[in-house]
This record gives sequence, structure tokens and C-alpha cells, in this order.
Amino acid sequence: MHIKFFNFLIFGFLFLNTAPSQAIEKVEIKFSSNQLHEYWRDRIQSFLDRGVIPIIDLESSLKRKDGEKYLKDLIPIMDELGIALIAFDGYQRPKGGGKSKGYRWGYYTNEIVNNYPDRFIPTTNGGTNKNWLKGKEGKKSFITQLERHVRSGDYSIIGELDFRHYMSKNQCKNLRIDRDSNVPIHGINGHRVFALSSETNTPFVIHHEPEDYAIHTLEKMIRRYPNANVIVAHFGQLRKPEKQKIFGPKLVRRLLGSYPNLFYELATGFPNRTYKCIDGDEIVDTVIWKIDEGRQSSSLTPAYKSIFEDFSNKFVAGTDYGGGRGSLPNYLRKKIKNHRLIVRDLSNLAKHNINYRNAWKLITGKKWEK
Repeated sequence: MHIKFFNFLIFGFLFLNTAPSQAIEKVEIKFSSNQLHEYWRDRIQSFLDRGVIPIIDLESSLKRKDGEKYLKDLIPIMDELGIALIAFDGYQRPKGGGKSKGYRWGYYTNEIVNNYPDRFIPTTNGGTNKNWLKGKEGKKSFITQLERHVRSGDYSIIGELDFRHYMSKNQCKNLRIDRDSNVPIHGINGHRVFALSSETNTPFVIHHEPEDYAIHTLEKMIRRYPNANVIVAHFGQLRKPEKQKIFGPKLVRRLLGSYPNLFYELATGFPNRTYKCIDGDEIVDTVIWKIDEGRQSSSLTPAYKSIFEDFSNKFVAGTDYGGGRGSLPNYLRKKIKNHRLIVRDLSNLAKHNINYRNAWKLITGKKWEK
């Protein structure tokens, strides 16, 4: 066989076997923003009509394998728990056949939005992948693809991006030191995210442990980009107090009173939850709960309860589901129970603001109207 003809056959074989899979991998969202907003409005109102204050979960992640295993069972559980909407950020898609360079954008969360447009919010892939954590740039990098996808108008929110991230309790046990990350929020890619949010009016969630230095750099960024809506995850979670000395009610009041573009998310610990990592001491890692006879009670401290009331327009709900957390329905039962415990003793106005109104404004750009 002639060499050139042989090469032609090989090229054709490879093209036929790769092109269809590439076309299938990209999933366009079938609904316009206005159509989705109407679906969401009707669903939220359906809870309010029954006397239930619904919850919009703005901070969770969903791998395809977990979605395929649990999503069918999740649908009635959402109704039962009063969850109106969930913003599931996505994960990088598998390599598939052959070598693949750069970040591989995943479209699974687009699929679930298409299947359940009244329940799920179009959310970008999250920033927990190596490409993001290593600060990669270039046209195939996560940050470049994030910019392109957000500018397309397909997404209502940018999924959680790791900046300063400690290992979780389980990650510590498994020596997952790759999850002990420190991406400079004032670095090149941090500036690109803040600029992207400013340009497109798209909010974004960050994991940024409240270390003293991390707080200072965050404040510099939210001051430089006043139109970037930043949602800091896991309010009141302090796992290394020796590095987190300035975080407290006084600081929080100053930050929330100074920056209209700063928000906090409440996927945080239940009373008396402990944290221990490798050789560190075991500590109770959530500071919002009142101490009664040496243990945390199920009531908020007066200082943090007052903050939630006075700044009820600056907090949103989240559940922080992700890979490795087991049954999605069971997990959400526990996290929603904890969230409702956090808001239990707040005013009716604060409950409505924190549970869904603030999230609604962030993802639609409009104030909730009855």
C-alpha cells in the first residue's frame, strides 16, 4: 500500500473516532435566561404559597457519577426540604481516549439544567482542579475557558474557586496535601476572575480561609473591583485560629458595612463540630454558636445573631456537597437542618433574605418581587 494513502486512512480513522465524541461532549443550555428566571420564580412562589420559606443553595458541586446515582432520588427530597434551586458547579470531564492537553471543560451540570430547568442554576465548573491551582494560563487553561464561557451568557454564577484552602478532616486522614492550596487572590488569575465578574455582572464563590493575610488581600481586591460580586464560602469556619486572629464580629461588621459587593455563604459547621489535621490539635471549628456550660449550644451567639439581622442582605445559603460525600439526599437532609438551625431565631425578614432573596438578586440581577 502506498505510504501516503496509508497515512490518509489512519488520519480518517482518527478523525471519525474523535470528532463525534468532541461534538457530543459540548452541551448547550436549551433555555434563555428569561425562560429560566420564569421557571425559578414559579417554583419559589409555589413554596411561599404553602407557607414555606424556600432555600436557594448557591454552593455545591456535582460529579457525573454522583448525579447519575442520586439525582433521581434528589428531586422529591428537594420538595420535602424546601430547596427551590441548587447551583451545582461542575468538574473537569474525563480524558477519554488519547492524550489531552489543557483543561477539559465539563458539561454535566448543563445537562441537568436542561432536564430540570425549574430546579438547577447554570453554574460554571469549579476551581479545584490542578490547572487552576497551579495558576496555568494560555488558551487551553481553566481561567481562559472560564472567561469564554461566562462571557457567552450561559452561566448565572461562577462555581466555587479555591484560593486559600485547608485540607478537610477526611483529606487530612488521607494525606491529600494537594488540597492544601494557596492561590494568590491578588495574583494574575485572581485579577482575571474579579475583572470577569465586573464585566459580566456574574457573581462568584470563593473558598478563602480567613487568615489575617488572606483577609487583607481580599479586602484590597473587593475595593479595587467594586462591581465584582464576591461570595465567600463557609462563614465563621476557623480551623487554624493561630493564623486567623483578626476574624470576629468587629471585623465582619466593618467589612459588610464598607463593601456592597461582599457576601458570605453559610455552609458552615453544626454545633460542636471538630477539626483535626495530621499532628494538629482537635478544635471546635465554627464560631457562630453560643457556648453553654463549656459546649456549643444550638443557639447563635448574640454578636453573630445581631450581624445576621443587621446585614441580612449579605448572606446566602449553601450546602457544600461535592465528591466523596456519599448519598446526596442524606447529605442535604443534614445540611439543610443545620442551615435552618442557623436562621431559626432570626426575624422573618432575615429568613427570607438569607434563604432566597439575596441569592435571587445575585443570579438574576433583579430584586425579588412578590
